[in-house]
This record gives sequence, structure tokens and C-alpha cells, in this order.
Amino acid sequence: MVGFEITPDFHPDHGAWGTTPSVTRLDPNIKGLFSRCLALAMDGRQVLWFGSDLVGDVVSATDSWRLELATALKLDASQIIWSTSQTHSSGAIPGSAVSGSCVTELKTGDSSFIDSQRERLLNAIIAAGRQALDQLQPVEVWAGRGHCDSISYNSRLPMLLGGSKFSRDYAEGLQSDKYYDPTIGLVRFDDSSGKTIGTIFNFCCHPAVLIRNKHCSPDWVGTARACIEEALDGTPAMFVQGFCGDVHPKYMFGTPEQAASLGHRLGQAAVEALPTLVPVRSDRFDCSWKTVELPRQPMPSREMCESGIARCEAFIEEVLHHNPRATWVDGYNHPEPDLFSPADRAASTQTSIDYYHDLINTIDRGDELPATYSITLGSLRLGDIGAAFSPGENLTLTGFRVRSRSPFVHTLVCGDTNGLFGYIGPDEEIHRGGAETDYHWRMPWAGKFRLPLAEGSAQRVTDTLCELLRNVWNS
Repeated sequence: MVGFEITPDFHPDHGAWGTTPSVTRLDPNIKGLFSRCLALAMDGRQVLWFGSDLVGDVVSATDSWRLELATALKLDASQIIWSTSQTHSSGAIPGSAVSGSCVTELKTGDSSFIDSQRERLLNAIIAAGRQALDQLQPVEVWAGRGHCDSISYNSRLPMLLGGSKFSRDYAEGLQSDKYYDPTIGLVRFDDSSGKTIGTIFNFCCHPAVLIRNKHCSPDWVGTARACIEEALDGTPAMFVQGFCGDVHPKYMFGTPEQAASLGHRLGQAAVEALPTLVPVRSDRFDCSWKTVELPRQPMPSREMCESGIARCEAFIEEVLHHNPRATWVDGYNHPEPDLFSPADRAASTQTSIDYYHDLINTIDRGDELPATYSITLGSLRLGDIGAAFSPGENLTLTGFRVRSRSPFVHTLVCGDTNGLFGYIGPDEEIHRGGAETDYHWRMPWAGKFRLPLAEGSAQRVTDTLCELLRNVWNS
């Protein structure tokens, strides 16, 4: 495993990477963004698995990125596994429109600066991949789990009439008693002399303490990683995000100090668990991938779209001219007034108006939209350890179901891998709507609008991942 830095430069006018004017300085506690590259090889099979302090990008852009890396490293794109932490404070990487906040203004004005940042990032990743392949050696593998239930919570608060509130308050969110995953999946690699040469830690929670913050930061992930690496004499530790769609940190819209405190708590929990890891077989290695179709919801009528526009326009009038504390509109509650200004809430609501207008235009043209969305899911076997891979943000209950059905003693549940796809919720959450399963699907995605997923989507993800885990188990 190779550790390397991917900290962007800051453009004097356009911020981190030259793309994100609101991100203008480093987190004083973790001064930079970092990445790890794990090379795995056996019997002619090779994989490079990257875990990076980045918000990530849409699947199509990530596929292009993986292909470019693979070509430079003389590999196939399927041999590049690209996991991002989804930190909401990395800024948008060059070429991406994803920043972690729907109201962050992005810039593309200084193309030469942006291009130089992209080349610098790409070269660092390629160099790390080559180094990891050059350093391949026999290892002993240890695995186990830690437990941390004090830094995160399920933010989907069920409403009496059937909707869902996006609770940004930790104490309030806990009142729902909804599941959130406290598991810290841990894998350690030791060389033939018994020296640790790398560690994986897998946990489920948005790195969103510093959302809409001026600091460029890995968020709580950075401090957690530093704790683990310090306990292991500086050897690199790679973070892999879980299925975190509805799981948020105890503090949101917070400070670097708050992010560090949560990271320290998680890191210490992981360190306490390290002595409990057990040796596992590492005599088999395989990967498996499958593309499946997820159903979308039916096209709404023109009348439904016009009604949605009217609700959103009424909210904008209300929040800008009559009640600056208004937050609820069209089944979604915006961040509270001390977090989002009236103008922010109006701008975010305008995206829904644009979405409804796009739908009306589609209806008027008589266009037929695809009935499904394609998504590629994966699995990996390393002896007694399995890993399930999904792009996007599955809600946490799906991760619980995958791990429960896995044939492996140790299963890593890995979201935000090979791109961002969108929120994937189980049927009961799709029925409730709200932030993840309705509102955030209205945001432009790679320049296009999309209809939300339909019921049955999460079950298809669960069934496919379990099938893939069984495939590599039986290989």
C-alpha cells in the first residue's frame, strides 16, 4: 500500500483546483488531502484499489478517469477500483461539477490553471499505482471489526403523515431510533517479517462536518486515519466509505475542530480494535462485476409538474419577502436559517423549478425516457475477506442486509466506489420521499435531469451484490 498527497493548489480568484471559489485554505488540523493505493495480485490477476479524500464524480466521468489511469498503467479499466470518501470539502476536482453542495458556485475561467491541477493529480495517482505494483510482496492478512456509535446518526426522520425530514440535528435524529451502521471494518497487511505495511478501515458516515466551509479538508476521515497510522508506526491506512446515504456526522456545517474530534473518536475506536484482529486465509483472490438495471419512477403528468412549480415559486416568494425562516417546500426541508441564507434556499428551490420545466418540455416533445438506469456493481475476494462495491449512495440499511447475507466471515461494504450514481433507498424510504429519494434526484446530473428511482431498486442492488459475493466465494 502506498500513501501519497493530492492537495490542490488554490487559485487566487477561483479557490481549490481553480474550480471552487468558496474553498480557499487548508484545514489547520489535517493540512492536505491524501490518497492511498493498494495493489493486490495473485495467479495472474491484478487490481489497484485507490481510496482518496475526494467528493467524487459521476459514474461516466469516473469511468473515463479509470480508463485513463488504466491505459497509463498498462491495465484494463476493470482492474482500477476507485473509492472516494465523499468529503464535502475537497472542492470539485478538475472537470467535475460535483462539489458536495448544490448551491456551491463553480468556476471554469482559468482553464490553464485547472488543466495543470488535473495533470498534477493524474501524475500523482499514476506514480502511486506504479510504486504499489513495484512493491508487491507476500503478505499475511488479518481482519476484524471495531465499533463506534457516537459520531453518526440516521438523518431521515419519519413524519407522521408519511414524509421524511432531513434532520441536521444529532439529538433530534436519534429520536427516530433508525438504524445506522456502527461497524468499523478492519483489514491489516503484514509482510513476511511481521511488520504492518498497510491497513484498510471501512466506516459508514458522510464526511460532512465541513460542508459549505472555506477549508479544504478530508473532514473527520483525516484525523481518524492519522490516529490509525500513528498506532501502526506510520504505515498507510486507506479509508473506504460505507453505504452512507442517510447517515451523517454528529456535527454538520461545523468547524475543523469538530471534524477532528469526531475523527479522533473513530480513530481511537479503530485502534482499540486492532489487537483483536485475527489471521485469515489469503489463498484465493478474485473480482466479479455485473451491470444491472434499476427501475425509475413513472413520468409525472403536466399537471403534477405545474403544481410543483407553483409550490416552489410560492416558497421563493415567501422566503425572500415574507418569512426568511421558511424551510419546507415540496416535501423537503432546507437547512435551517443559520446554515442557509434565504437566497441559498431560494437558489436551491430554483433547481426544482428548472427540473419541472425540463419534465414539461419532455412531455411536450413526446420524448420517451429510458425506463431504467444502468449501474455496475462489484465484489472482491481476498481469502476469507469479501468486499461489495457500489457507486453512489445506498442508504445504510442496504449495507446491513448485504453484510448479513454475505458468505464471508469478514465483509467490507464499500459505497462511493467507481463513481457517484445518486441515492438508492429501500422501498419504504422511496415511498416517503424527502431529501435522498426524491429531492436530490432533481439536481442536474452530468447536464441532464433524471427521474427518481422506483421501488425495487435497493432490493436489486442487495440481491446482485450478494450474488457477486457468492460468485467470488465459489471461485
